[in-house]
Amino acid sequence: MNRLTQVDVVYEKLRGMVLEGTLSPGFDLNERAVAELVGTSRTPVREAVARLVDDGLAEREQRRTKVTAWDEESTGQLYEMRILLESEAARLAAMRRSPHATIRLKAALDTQRNLVNPSPAERRDSTYAFHNELWQACGNPFLLEANQKYGTQSLSIAPTSLRSDERWEASVAEHQELLTAVIEHRASDAAELMRGHLESAMHHL
Repeated sequence: MNRLTQVDVVYEKLRGMVLEGTLSPGFDLNERAVAELVGTSRTPVREAVARLVDDGLAEREQRRTKVTAWDEESTGQLYEMRILLESEAARLAAMRRSPHATIRLKAALDTQRNLVNPSPAERRDSTYAFHNELWQACGNPFLLEANQKYGTQSLSIAPTSLRSDERWEASVAEHQELLTAVIEHRASDAAELMRGHLESAMHHL
C-alpha cells in the first residue's frame, strides 16, 4: 500500500467516525492517539486530519485539532450559507441541466424511494447524493466545490433532522418537487423550492 492510499484510507475512516458520531464533537484529534486508534503511523494521520479541517469537520484551536462542535449559532450560519449557494445551484441546474444529469438525478431519487427502513446514515448519505447530483447539474465548478464543502460540513448535523420518519418522507417529497422543477426548466421555482427545503431541514434540527 503506498502512502497516498494510506492517507485516503485513514481519511475515509476518520470521516466516517466523525459523521457517525464515534468521534464526538470536541474530540481531540491528537496524532499519536488517532494513529493508535486507526492502526497506522502518524504521517498519514497528519494529512488525513488536515483534510478534515479543509472539509470543516475538524477545527484548529491553538495547537490542538478537534472535531468540529456545532452550536446553534454556527449551525444557523452554515444553513444560511447553504441556502444562498444551493438555491443558486438549483436555479442554474434548471437552466443548464443535461439529459445525462436528469438521469442521474432521477436515479438518486429512486435510490431514496427504494430504501426500506433506512438507518439515519442511509438517509443522510442518500440525501447528500441527491444534492450532489443537483450541484453537478448546475454546470459551475466553483459553485459545485463550495456546495460540496458546506454540504459535507452539514453531514454531521443532518442525521438529527432526518431521524424522524415524517421529516424523511417530507424530504424525499421535496426532492421530487425539485427534480420536477429542474426537468421542466422552472429556474425560479427550483431556487425557491431549494430554499424552502433547506429552511425546513434547519427547522427540524
